[in-house]
Amino acid sequence: MNEPKHLHKLYMLFPFFSVMKSIIPILVLLIIKGVNWSKFPWYGYAAAVVLFTLPFILYGWLKWRKFSYTLQDDRIVLRQGIFVREEKSIYFSRIHSIQTQQPLIQRLLRLAQLKIETPGGSKEADGVLPALAVAEAERVEQWLYQKRNEAVKKEEAPLSAEHAEDLTSYEEGESLGQKEKHNQASSPLVQPEREVLLRLSAGRLFAGALTTMNLPLVVVFGTGVYSFADDLLPAHFYSSLVERAGQLPAVWWLGLVPVMFLLAWFLSAVLFTIKYAGFTVEQEGGNITIVSGLLDRKKHVFSPGKVQAVEIREGLLRQPFGYAEVEIFVLTSETEKKMMLHPLLPLRDVNELLARIVPQFVMQPPANRPPDRARWLFMRWKLLGAALLGTAGTVFLGPTGALIFLLIPLCAVWGYRCFKDEGLSIQGKLLTIRHRAISRRTALMRRPHVVTVDTVATLRQRSKSLLSVRARLMVNRGGFKAIFMEYDQANAVKEWFRQASDLTKR
Repeated sequence: MNEPKHLHKLYMLFPFFSVMKSIIPILVLLIIKGVNWSKFPWYGYAAAVVLFTLPFILYGWLKWRKFSYTLQDDRIVLRQGIFVREEKSIYFSRIHSIQTQQPLIQRLLRLAQLKIETPGGSKEADGVLPALAVAEAERVEQWLYQKRNEAVKKEEAPLSAEHAEDLTSYEEGESLGQKEKHNQASSPLVQPEREVLLRLSAGRLFAGALTTMNLPLVVVFGTGVYSFADDLLPAHFYSSLVERAGQLPAVWWLGLVPVMFLLAWFLSAVLFTIKYAGFTVEQEGGNITIVSGLLDRKKHVFSPGKVQAVEIREGLLRQPFGYAEVEIFVLTSETEKKMMLHPLLPLRDVNELLARIVPQFVMQPPANRPPDRARWLFMRWKLLGAALLGTAGTVFLGPTGALIFLLIPLCAVWGYRCFKDEGLSIQGKLLTIRHRAISRRTALMRRPHVVTVDTVATLRQRSKSLLSVRARLMVNRGGFKAIFMEYDQANAVKEWFRQASDLTKR
């Protein structure tokens, strides 16, 4: 295993494909402009292709020759660089996670890339093997996990029994069953059994996507389309479009809004299905593996003990039918990783899913809710915003714009639902916080993973003896909040968190 190995030979084509991604828009532009291709002889095109292709193929060959990886007894060594040689050693005991992925180029060539992360490493990855045969990538990944666990076991062996007890009392979040899983994960992985816990079809994913608006996906896609179209369309196109749009009647614009919303809704569902196509959750050797993606196929491997929080999100279209989306926050290196666990699941089945994958989390309805005197605080800004929009619509659009005042009863219902859904509860080491902005979100956090707990109160809240509380995690600096709670309910969360701090000091 100590002999240097090279990547797959198709790695030579990577520089050429990278350049082609930039050339394709130019070729499309020339085709749209109507360039007369027939005036050039065929051998001219052939010479151009050869002269353009050969330098990149030669450069790719040099990169392939100079890139090697060596699997040694205690580390993996990566060597690369044509003019400036770089050598990187990653010790097995420092490996945090290994991920097998298939971005678009690798997927087209039936290859895979291996990413090795260590705690405190770079945001991307500390070591990347960008082109391996799929079988070879799985073999190297398995071998690295086995060596990592062996190295960790050797480092943990000298710990005294007293220190081990202190460490156990600090972590405090593991049940007996979880400790057994931890011990299994620390032992060498010899032909671990793979069990499929969950597999979702494209139809299921599309149905789940239709019940929510994945606005970030639409924005990213729309930005890319705009950037591409900006190179193809004439300079005066946008100015003339704005000029024509200004001549349209207000009623036409009011009718256009729902049409654009439906188009964005459908587009987001398609993009969501492409992003999570082939969604599969597996258990292998005490670890959980999540695989998804049609064009950019990704594989995330993590230990259930690394899951710091679970979020159950019920959208406006899902909640009436009792469906939810389940996501998990996983600590990988020191970067934030939010992973989809299920895009469309009946709420009654959430605990069954959690019991199979992350049994340390259990969803229960919040026991503590805001008092009745907090109801107006949930509604006031929403009603004020609707009134201001209605006034502005009436001033600028006349009687048609006055229809915007219909938002007032909708905002009243919205604020009331926010009031009814807010809440928190503490069950042992588990904190549950429920909050609604648009969707209703329920966050489950275990005490060892909570970094800070803050309470905030404005003058208006103090006059009503109310507090807002926010719990933050390492993987979610924004945290989860419950607002306008009773003093004793909010302070109970701070006292609950202080117990973990006291255990750390002992």
